[in-house]
Amino acid sequence: MNATPLSSEPSGLSRFMDRRGFIRTSAAAAGGGLLLATSKSAMAQASAAGRKIKCALVGCGAQGDALRTASKTVDGIHWVAVADIWKYNRTPMARRMALENKHQVEGAVNEYETIEELLDKETSIEAVFVATPDFLHAPFSRLALEKGKSVYCEKMMSNTIEGARDMVKAGRENKGIFQIGHQRHSNPRYINLRDNVIRKNELLGRVTHCYGQWNRGVSASVPLGVPKNQDIPQEMLSKYGYVDMLQFRNWRFFKQYGAGPLSDLGAHQIDMFNWMYDATPVSIIATGGVDYYDGSTGEDGQPKAKFELPDNVMCLYEFKLPSGTMRAYYQVLTTTGSQGFYEKHMGVKGSAIISEAAMYNQVYAEPGNDWTKFSEGPKPFIAKAQDKIKNKFWEQSRNWEKPKPPSYTKVSAADVRESKALDQWELNVTLDERPHAPHIRNFIESVQTNDPKHLTCNVMDAFKSCVTVLKAYEAIEKGAKVVFTPEDFTVA
Repeated sequence: MNATPLSSEPSGLSRFMDRRGFIRTSAAAAGGGLLLATSKSAMAQASAAGRKIKCALVGCGAQGDALRTASKTVDGIHWVAVADIWKYNRTPMARRMALENKHQVEGAVNEYETIEELLDKETSIEAVFVATPDFLHAPFSRLALEKGKSVYCEKMMSNTIEGARDMVKAGRENKGIFQIGHQRHSNPRYINLRDNVIRKNELLGRVTHCYGQWNRGVSASVPLGVPKNQDIPQEMLSKYGYVDMLQFRNWRFFKQYGAGPLSDLGAHQIDMFNWMYDATPVSIIATGGVDYYDGSTGEDGQPKAKFELPDNVMCLYEFKLPSGTMRAYYQVLTTTGSQGFYEKHMGVKGSAIISEAAMYNQVYAEPGNDWTKFSEGPKPFIAKAQDKIKNKFWEQSRNWEKPKPPSYTKVSAADVRESKALDQWELNVTLDERPHAPHIRNFIESVQTNDPKHLTCNVMDAFKSCVTVLKAYEAIEKGAKVVFTPEDFTVA
């Protein structure tokens, strides 16, 4: 099986661009869109903190709805319009936006079938949220940027490195704010772990190993059908690069539209290996394959999904940090939900476990390390744990009591030795809104102040993560270690 989605053929990107033709030639329009910054009053308005930003959403599927929902707690958003080629998703999204985000809407939410029509008619919008399948991220982001808009594009940047590279160039060639949706960069819990625990106070000491996983059961990979009389005309499907309605509905199964479960589920977490240590890996070895979702009949008698990219991947990255070598293991499994998803950072003085799910929020100290002073003062960043520590592979709470001798009980028990009780702590920062909300807020603030330096995940940082993820397929294909070069992480 060819697992690599990185072929020299630029997948949906250039096919779309060649067909549409006008994408790159619309640079002049970008200049027109930036005329708002040609007068002093307009410049003052463009950089006024707290002002409302007229926004549009392109892509009305599950991820688009997640952004809409999370945006409800973000000040400064004024939703104006939505676009999606599927009316079945588009119209309910407009209605939910008008109803559930009514404090962010004035009048009706306008609907458009295509992004081109939206950009042509909604000239007053300043920001576009792109939540389409991965292969459309690059062309749609470029379209909006060249129209003078700011763009928040969902991760992963693209299903190809070439597509991601073009997004970096589009960001450079245009002046709009360009944020990529790796929302952990703005999550105060993750920022606390990185800035206070790992970096400033070095509680974990030298971090030698990281671990991350996203395990998901089979119920999440059931092929999606098409509701009766809800087909999109074939001409429209073909215009945007879809073979048919089946592939439109199940685009994640096909490498021409997406980059497989490693991207869908793992990109956020692999990105954390880079972001926490401000580094990129020097090598990767990986294995995986289509071991389950091969289209055959499942245990329930129904046809299973048929994946083109590996349904399970295990990869090992090697980093060379100033403190020494760090190895980071990542796995994504789609046949079991065992232990869910989380990341773990393990150092010689302590370890931390964290996830977007609040249940993983612990740190523990190795023997001989007293962290009490870090839990004191006006803004302590750790707190003494109220729960039992979770630090074994099965991640269940234990009381860590020394086994009682057989004479303590009527029935003798095996004396299973355990390590000394570990010092238990909690990361003392919580998040009381949806995980995407701080990242959307960071984007809106950057647009309000016209300050790209305020972004927590600019397009270049996201590009490095995209390369880190997609190179795993090359390692699988070759069956050997792949060594990264500095050129892999640069865009000329």
